[in-house]
Amino acid sequence: MSGMGIVRNSEHSNGAPTIEGTGIRVKDIASAYEHSGYDPDEITQLYPDLTLGDVHRALAYYYDHIDDFRSASSEPASA
Repeated sequence: MSGMGIVRNSEHSNGAPTIEGTGIRVKDIASAYEHSGYDPDEITQLYPDLTLGDVHRALAYYYDHIDDFRSASSEPASA
């Protein structure tokens, strides 16, 4: 189960990036880390299917594509 990557599959999670083989969304991991204050070890306890490497890969992907995540999650402000 090690060495899984980040995949985008339109059949799962509406094409949102997920951890390969788990269906767990990158943004859920990033949200647990950024907003809920969990550290990577704790995230592996929240999502037992993930290894510590998976969590770090997901966070790295999130920060590498942060503008995409922020634009996708925020509604445009109405004038």
